[in-house]
Amino acid sequence: MQKSAEVCFFIGILSVFFLLQPATAADVRVTIYETDFSTDPGWTTNNPSYYYWDVQKEAYHFQTEGGTNGYSFIPVEYQHGSFTLEYDLLITSIRKNGAVRFGMTSSDMDISKGVNVLGIFEYEQYGKLMAIRVIDQNNHLHEKTSQYDSYCGEQPNCATKQFAENTSYQVVIRYNDELTQADIKVTNLETGELLWGYFVPIGDELYFLNRLAITTKGDYAIGNTAEGYIDNIRLTTYVPVTPTTVVTTPPTTVPTTIPTTVPTPTPTESPAGMATIGAALGAAAGIAVLSRKR
Repeated sequence: MQKSAEVCFFIGILSVFFLLQPATAADVRVTIYETDFSTDPGWTTNNPSYYYWDVQKEAYHFQTEGGTNGYSFIPVEYQHGSFTLEYDLLITSIRKNGAVRFGMTSSDMDISKGVNVLGIFEYEQYGKLMAIRVIDQNNHLHEKTSQYDSYCGEQPNCATKQFAENTSYQVVIRYNDELTQADIKVTNLETGELLWGYFVPIGDELYFLNRLAITTKGDYAIGNTAEGYIDNIRLTTYVPVTPTTVVTTPPTTVPTTIPTTVPTPTPTESPAGMATIGAALGAAAGIAVLSRKR
């Protein structure tokens, strides 16, 4: 019975995801940034021993730790509007109070103030939880975690969802500019199973997001490390398409005049017909001359 209730609840969550799709019927999805780390991505970091491109694994290594103000980022050409951020995440080890925070941020890259839209994997008092966190330009926090009373509310038979170490996940974070909402979906890469997903209403459009970053700025805990890899990042947005107006020219109507007298056709010879007659006459004359010679 509990299993059935959980299934129904997650079907409801998936329905919400469909409802939160950006209204892009007349828009084109455009890729702003994409990398599979098969080559050096050229990210900027203040701690290259913790954050670096792993050439053997063709993935980006991270080791987050509070109190270090560590970060790694890449600027992106994003100005405004709805976006979708997809990436693969593998956490090989995480200590209590450790966290991996990756997403779109402003130049500050601070987890405690705006503006940011972050997917979070954190080991805290309720276990190894996932979260969607948004801080807007007015420093208002909007967050939901996979701890049952954060995202379930009064929903019965709802369970806390936890991630596991050494398991690869695909994370999809979306911001819907029209609805001013953000959501997250976490899927097990090996099985394709939806682990957890939810959304947060924001109420305001977001501005000043200009980079993809993994960051610990604003995290002041000591010894809370998390280590692993990020891979297959894709950031897309939606560009409106101006509809082209097709001008249709109405057909021209030619008035029809009914003649009162039917004209009698005059026979004419075509140039080809006259040439044929001339050739025949020439041939006959030639035959006559030959006959006289004989």
